Amino acid sequence: MTEAEAGADGDHPGTTTTNGAAHMANSANSAGTTDATGAANTTGTAGTAGTAGTAPRERADALLSALRGRLVVSCQAPPGDPLRDPAHMAAMAASVAAGAPVAGVRVQGVDDIRAVREVVGLPMIGLWKDGAEGVYITPTARHALAVARAGAEIVAVDATERPRPDGRPLRETVEAVHAAGALLMADVSTAEEGRTAAALGADLISTTLSGYTPYSRQGPGPDLELVGELAGTVDVPVFAEGRLHTPEQARAAIDAGAWGVVVGGAITAPAAIASRFAAALP
Repeated sequence: MTEAEAGADGDHPGTTTTNGAAHMANSANSAGTTDATGAANTTGTAGTAGTAGTAPRERADALLSALRGRLVVSCQAPPGDPLRDPAHMAAMAASVAAGAPVAGVRVQGVDDIRAVREVVGLPMIGLWKDGAEGVYITPTARHALAVARAGAEIVAVDATERPRPDGRPLRETVEAVHAAGALLMADVSTAEEGRTAAALGADLISTTLSGYTPYSRQGPGPDLELVGELAGTVDVPVFAEGRLHTPEQARAAIDAGAWGVVVGGAITAPAAIASRFAAALP
């Protein structure tokens, strides 16, 4: 099934409260439902990766605790890249999980999420990039539901102030993700966007889009100032993501207040890594 088919059921987002752990509890209360990994939940307490058998609120807390102070590796390949294939991304994620003490993976696309879930048991941040301009990271509730159902415990969405392609408010996506039993990571570009997302019920905030909106801070490296500001003003975990090129920058992000760090291209983009080495030579 294609990604478009996966999201074409037209489900209307449900309503719920604004606590992600509570939503995980509500969605797992009745037998016969499914949890965020897509596994059948016949007991009402089916677990996310590594936490089977615990209560839903405890599962949410355990999931976030497992990510604290640790590395999440983003396993993605851009369009046209030879690695752009679910099997390749599954192998990449499996290699990272087997060979390094990482806490989780971030995976793009419904087909890739399913493929990675088959071989990796680590917590997964899932997203669906649809388009290349404006709001295209999990841009609607329909996309978000497809990501959760494919096996991601955490659904990353664009939470910037830019208009969403379906004209619907971000709140509906937050509610839909929670109703599906998953947590929502808000990818933001400014502190104000992060505070707004947290107020709407986002369970995690990420600095992913700093420098990628015209009104946000621009720069070649990670936006550690934004990390620190968010960590000091919101009561949900803040993740540093975007332009983290070195281990030293990752550590600096933790020191600035990040709950965890997400690193992609510096680890899983062979062409980009090779280009940096080549550029350093005479």
